Amino acid sequence: MPSTEQPLIFREENAARAVLEALRWPNGATCPHCQSAKVATVGGEKQTHRASLFRCKDCRGQFTVTVGTVLERSKVPLNKWLHVIHLENSNTRDVMTPWEMAQATGLTFKTIEKMRARIYAAVNSYDGPNTIFGRAITSHISGRRPAPKPGGVRAWYRWRAKHPLGETIPADGSLGRALCTPLEGIVSTERLVRLLLRTLKPPKRAAV
Repeated sequence: MPSTEQPLIFREENAARAVLEALRWPNGATCPHCQSAKVATVGGEKQTHRASLFRCKDCRGQFTVTVGTVLERSKVPLNKWLHVIHLENSNTRDVMTPWEMAQATGLTFKTIEKMRARIYAAVNSYDGPNTIFGRAITSHISGRRPAPKPGGVRAWYRWRAKHPLGETIPADGSLGRALCTPLEGIVSTERLVRLLLRTLKPPKRAAV
């Protein structure tokens, strides 16, 4: 029988953090404050309690993998974030309700709703093809965009000409390789995670 145990990245925060760092910085960490690649992990006897804290050698700013993204300042463990993101990105016809997500993750309904609000804040900024995500995300994007109406196809094409689709979000299978067992829809989940890790605003140096 297949194991019912959740993947490690859904159970342990350090594993989830390592995956997020690899997705955001495939070539090594860069400072979100000044984009310098001259960074180092903060360590030593006075090491901060915050995991994987980096310090930029150029601007001296400190940051973690979530700084500047919709995940910044969240108190929810990153492994819980990955689990909720995957559940929200489900391709099944019966997408989980927030109550069902709360039961599956051990979080509260209120927390799930706040997390979903952050997810859709990032989704609302996306202007690329909507077919690369799961059922619920695709439906949300489609609902925000004009659709051709009977007799109004020309008007729709004129609108599309003024609002061309942006680039799609690449996925190289990194998230899938971090799993011990295959998981359905993990490629589209990787695309959603990459979208959430995009810098949406200039981070403040104190926001670490």
